[in-house]
Amino acid sequence: MTTAYFQDTIATLRTFLPSLIEEMERRVPYASVVVLSTTGLRIAVDTTKESVEPNLPMVGAVITVYDGERLWEHATHDLSRDNLYRRAMALVEQALPVKSGLTLQPGEKREGHYTANALRRPEDVPLREKLEMCKERLAFAKGLDSRLSNVLVNYTEVREQKLFVDRHTQVSQDLTRLAMNVLVFATDGTTQEWDVASSSASGGFERIRISDQELELAKDNAIQLLTAERIQPGLYDCITAPYVSGLISHEAFGHGTEIDMFLKDRAKGREYLNRQVAAECVSMYDDPTVEGAFGSHFIDDQGQLASRTTIIENGILKQGIGDLYSTSLLQLPRTSNGRRESYMRKAYSRMTNTYFGLGPHSMEEMMADIDHGIYLESGENGMEDPKGWGIQCTIHLGREIKGGQFTGKIYKSIGLTGYVPELLSSISMVGSDFHLGAGTCGKGHKEWVPVTDGGPHLRLKGRLG
Repeated sequence: MTTAYFQDTIATLRTFLPSLIEEMERRVPYASVVVLSTTGLRIAVDTTKESVEPNLPMVGAVITVYDGERLWEHATHDLSRDNLYRRAMALVEQALPVKSGLTLQPGEKREGHYTANALRRPEDVPLREKLEMCKERLAFAKGLDSRLSNVLVNYTEVREQKLFVDRHTQVSQDLTRLAMNVLVFATDGTTQEWDVASSSASGGFERIRISDQELELAKDNAIQLLTAERIQPGLYDCITAPYVSGLISHEAFGHGTEIDMFLKDRAKGREYLNRQVAAECVSMYDDPTVEGAFGSHFIDDQGQLASRTTIIENGILKQGIGDLYSTSLLQLPRTSNGRRESYMRKAYSRMTNTYFGLGPHSMEEMMADIDHGIYLESGENGMEDPKGWGIQCTIHLGREIKGGQFTGKIYKSIGLTGYVPELLSSISMVGSDFHLGAGTCGKGHKEWVPVTDGGPHLRLKGRLG
């Protein structure tokens, strides 16, 4: 199914779906339809091969009905008016009789079509130019040092188009997300280590760039990791680089403040709303409105317009992030976080761009009085226990600090563990810089959505091992 076909179909459905919703709501309290399309491509090149693969197009609609107690949904790839009408009426029959439960909060009237600012729309850039960009970054990186055994360059782009209609809403968006990473592998003949330079964005192709300096740093790190040691377990003064700060934000107050987890009584955060959970210098946000960020959107998959949510303000847990159903049932403010992996998956409360707010401190101020500490430079992955509020983060590389200076010694594969309020309460300085890094987040049956996380440098006490 082509993009042009989808756009023609959307134009027809804009006039049809409002009347369908009206007919459905003569019998049920609430109904909606979301139409979703994703297309894209993947490019991968290394020293031995190159590949270009289009993503399998995913095009379909989700019809939703609320019976007064729960949601009923039907997904279909057939976007014809006759099929949507038949499926919608069958779903209404299935949901009856109406129950006397809480009313959903569809919100204010919303209309509009949203696209990202772009000097060069990715779909207009020739495929050969994208491939040549990857090959050029590969050649540059491979030529940096003879100890690099391989270099792998990955480029992905996904164009997401959607239309959402309910009785108050007719909104659509056309947004392309881009990501590129360069993995460098170093070897000394017996051991192999790696590091990565990456770039991500939403909107224009011009936003994707990995500089020479970033590749040189990745090369240096991979080579240094060949002789790096494991750290002695203990409690350390730590400074977290923005990407590690983001990993902490994602794991500490990502799933733990998703309101559908509140509904299932699977998140301790529900017990701590309007209570102190971090140092007073700490604020944290989930914000899909960040210009050009990989995890941004204009509307979520339930038609809610993007807006910033303040999760923590001056150390106080203020609000969770939610979808239409969970916020309505718990009578909490609705946020723009109802997201689906595709039209074949349900909507959950999901993160977008989750990050720590800025502070007043420079890197030099943070390091100045550290007698012995660790700079946590790059993260790999993390895990969270929302019910018990424990987190584990894997740090790819850490640098030793003594007497307020880097010693040149590095450590690899560091584990950072802790109890969320204890870890966040240990933050004593917050940096004035800001960076976001892209990734994907899994939930449910490992259903993935694009996210970013980050923030500034942070100084804290970390239990490392």
